[in-house]
Amino acid sequence: MFARTSTWGGTPEAIEKWAASVETVRPFVAGLEGNAGAFFLVDTAGRRALTLTLWKTEAAALASDASADESRGRTMAATGVELLERGQYEVLVGPAAS
Repeated sequence: MFARTSTWGGTPEAIEKWAASVETVRPFVAGLEGNAGAFFLVDTAGRRALTLTLWKTEAAALASDASADESRGRTMAATGVELLERGQYEVLVGPAAS
């Protein structure tokens, strides 16, 4: 499994708009081939947010790069947040089975 992160920063208003946009972005990400989940995290006090998307294979993660770039651009235009950092990771350990 592979993960992509986007770290966002901005004014309190921009972070609030980002949080409100999650319900629009989530189905878009879920519909991409090979998506294995997405998490949207917010630190309103620190004026930061984080998107973490999971991908079944490295090929699926790489294939979604163009869509991710487009989505980031739309997010910045719609909310006023700034993209602070992007990351790509291989997931070594996931949640324990219950």
